[in-house]
Amino acid sequence: MARSRSGGLTAGVLLVAIGGVLLATRLSSIESAPAWLMGLGLAFALLAVLRRTYGALVAGCVMIGLGAGMLLGDAAVAGLPKNAWSLLGLGLGFLGLYLVDLILRLRRHWWPLVPGVVLVAMGSARLVSQAQLVPPAVEAFVRLWWPVGLVAVGAWLLVRSLR
Repeated sequence: MARSRSGGLTAGVLLVAIGGVLLATRLSSIESAPAWLMGLGLAFALLAVLRRTYGALVAGCVMIGLGAGMLLGDAAVAGLPKNAWSLLGLGLGFLGLYLVDLILRLRRHWWPLVPGVVLVAMGSARLVSQAQLVPPAVEAFVRLWWPVGLVAVGAWLLVRSLR
């Protein structure tokens, strides 16, 4: 009996959240879509906290991050283009997923760190490039030679594991 009640609760929360967001998007302009995406993400995140489910947490954090990035990009905050804010928002959503997972002790997966760090680095690179904080010659050097860092770390790991 308890299982069917909790299943009904889950289905009810999801249907109310999804239906509410879809109805709201029909009654409002497309410019408010990022806010609705964040609202739907918040519903999934709350469901994840209440039900302690990792899948809902993934969906919630990704939607919140993407919606926040779209919202900041639409407002052109700090003069950054939309795509840079989308990268930063989505990356921060993945990093938030990792942190909430640590706090809730759901599964302790490390994989959200990979897309989170990569996306935040890519968005930050756009910020640094646009703000011209780094001289163009240094930026060109880093753009060309950054794979050497990967080779060096890989070689170090190989040597360390063969010892």
